Amino acid sequence: MKLFLLAALAAVTLVSGARAQEAIPYKEADGKQLVLQVFKPTGWKASDKRPGFVFFHGGGWTGGTPTVLYPQAKALAARGMVAISAQYRLAEKGKAPETSVSDARSAMRWVRSHAGELGIDPKRLGAGGGSAGGHLAAHCGTIKALDDPKDDKAVSCRPDALVLFNPVYDNGPGGYGNERIGERFKEFSPLHNLDKTSPPTLVFFGDRDNLVPVKTAEAFRDAQRAAGVKSELMVYPGQGHGFFNKEPYLGKTIAEMEGFLEGLGWLKKQPKPDPALRPIAETPGLPRVLLIGDSISMGYTLPVRKLLEGKANVIHPPVNCSHSGFGVRELDKWLGDKPWDVIHVNFGLHDLKFVDEKGTMVAVEKGKQLASLADYEANLRTLVARLKKTGAKLIWATTTPVPEGTTGRIAGSERAYNEVVVKVMAENQIPIDDLHAAVAGSLATLQQPRNVHFTPAGYEALAQAVVKQVTANLR
Repeated sequence: MKLFLLAALAAVTLVSGARAQEAIPYKEADGKQLVLQVFKPTGWKASDKRPGFVFFHGGGWTGGTPTVLYPQAKALAARGMVAISAQYRLAEKGKAPETSVSDARSAMRWVRSHAGELGIDPKRLGAGGGSAGGHLAAHCGTIKALDDPKDDKAVSCRPDALVLFNPVYDNGPGGYGNERIGERFKEFSPLHNLDKTSPPTLVFFGDRDNLVPVKTAEAFRDAQRAAGVKSELMVYPGQGHGFFNKEPYLGKTIAEMEGFLEGLGWLKKQPKPDPALRPIAETPGLPRVLLIGDSISMGYTLPVRKLLEGKANVIHPPVNCSHSGFGVRELDKWLGDKPWDVIHVNFGLHDLKFVDEKGTMVAVEKGKQLASLADYEANLRTLVARLKKTGAKLIWATTTPVPEGTTGRIAGSERAYNEVVVKVMAENQIPIDDLHAAVAGSLATLQQPRNVHFTPAGYEALAQAVVKQVTANLR
């Protein structure tokens, strides 16, 4: 078997948007090989003992493919886990999904028995899935039945944690799929087999699920808790079956899954991103507005979004865009592959700050400006040339004031950088949003003392100025 695994590891398939994934056969049944798609984190070694996770796709046990849960697998691999999306045999329509269940149990046993080669800790192996795949994962964690006779039952198929996306885990009378199972439902139905040995569980449901009522999910949670098992249920208003694989709920449920695994100690906790940087649920048909800039732009993004609610989708890249040189390097990522109607740009405060050889901000006398005026101008020209290709209407903001007493910056130095902005934008016929002028007359109330950042009232004033320019260019 070990030679079989090593040979399989040589077959590497590239998946768009992910590092290399490996297709590893784990079982032969009905004349064909069943495959695990394995996603490994950067820096992976076989000697690692990382937490692992196996996903099972949905499709009513009769359809679907492992690709459906690649986003979830990639997300966990990016956080340092070994994540797997498993293929299993599909049942004939109207027939009990015995082969699907036995394959899922085989997959869990195979992964645990090969944990040493996969770099997985066999005591931290989770499972999850959507709909019918959620049933398969839950079955592995709650029931001792429907094993493949060829499996080594000395190896447990029980996951150490479950994450289930609208699982069809009540197969009793009146439950999902009961007409295919009948009186044998206790061999199939996780809800009817819960006890203190079931794994800690996180479940996602929409309150408009047409296959499983929320009361079933609540019953599952309550039964686990009564048995002393950690069990969490997250219900999303207005959402139906399969909601978790569409944005914004794809990102939201992945974040909650990661938080659950952090709580188990499987993942290191990460700081929550600034609200301005989080992805939004775009309203179809509305113009798309991109706000590029540093922490000042992050500060006015939320009030701009509120002011333009129902009029435009307002988006900020998922990072502090920092200085113009960083913008030159990262701009294509921020633009993505969807068209923009308006792009509002704000660079300057990072360009004029003083840094040491490592790029860390230092006192003025101990460093040099991150970007000279000449470098700043060259970067702006490069950015403008690229942004013009988008076909969007462009707006360029002036840099806001640098007050006396700030560390790493010279008070008033933004004026020279703003002269460069005026020059380059005039040559390219790009309108300027004079954010400097919008706040300069009221810095005592709008800007924090001895700080380039603003008070809530200051960010509101900046947002008003941005909205005025954006609205004019949406017409």
